[in-house]
Amino acid sequence: MGGIWGVILTPLLFSVLLTYLLTPVINYLERQGLARPVAIIIIYIFFLALAVLFCLNLVPTLIGELQELIGVLPEYTEIFLEAFERMESEYERFDLPQGIRQAVDEGIEEIQKDLVLFLERLSQFFISLFSQFLALFLVPIVTFYFLKDAETFKSNILRLVPAHYRSTVRETLGDINKTVGLYLRGMVLVSGIVGALVYLGLIILGVEYALFLGLINALTNFIPYFGPFLGSIPAIIIALLHSSSLAWKVALLIILVQQVESQLLAPQVFGKNLGFHPLTVILAILVGGKFFGFLGLILSVPMLAIFRVVFRHLMPLFKEIYREQRKK
Repeated sequence: MGGIWGVILTPLLFSVLLTYLLTPVINYLERQGLARPVAIIIIYIFFLALAVLFCLNLVPTLIGELQELIGVLPEYTEIFLEAFERMESEYERFDLPQGIRQAVDEGIEEIQKDLVLFLERLSQFFISLFSQFLALFLVPIVTFYFLKDAETFKSNILRLVPAHYRSTVRETLGDINKTVGLYLRGMVLVSGIVGALVYLGLIILGVEYALFLGLINALTNFIPYFGPFLGSIPAIIIALLHSSSLAWKVALLIILVQQVESQLLAPQVFGKNLGFHPLTVILAILVGGKFFGFLGLILSVPMLAIFRVVFRHLMPLFKEIYREQRKK
């Protein structure tokens, strides 16, 4: 997501996420008698203090890791290419049929190309991330107005709806807000814990770039089913560059963390899941990833939940409109 769309959509999406995360706290403070703008400012001051502590302690480490990782990417690429060449020379000692040998050669060549492409895209991702950093300064401003004027936005939307259908649309918007809010708040909490556990585990194992790799695992954990696998790949690759035994330890660490997440954290945080069949979720992820990239992988499940809520609430309304049209 680059160019003008990245500048617009990046702060907008972060603002929507923060709005869902902070709304319950703002509503609670408002019920205690505080004016809504005052409640928002209090929460901003609290999170500003947390952000300062985070910046002083973790951001320099993260930036240092990213700079070092970008610097060694060409070296890591060369190491992998040499490993593939050794693997190719090893299998050439065997007297394989020509068809099998050709297939293996093509497979190795394809893997090499994919690896180089992946590392190039990873480097480009880091650069684009820093280039959009300034756009993130808009997030607190946009979030403030989302939190302050949420009811005004809702009222303006409802005014566009004929009076006869407003109660149904109001109920639909409320259900969407509740469903998406519970999902996003739960995912942020669970993914944050997963990232922290991976980070601490990698530090104990002595793996380089532990903070960055923990952050990657936290982000990919938003993707159902595929996320833990995707998040484990960079950590295992970096560990593999040191030794195969360390790579196995990292793989075991991530498996243990995912077991903690699936058996303990997720049931406590989410309670009942969204109720989708796993195949439905997988198809939604594949479609979202195909058309919208990494963002589509993350947003496919909440969007699917929104479509289901809309369908459940508005389908009777559409039927009623259809019957009225038939009578005319």
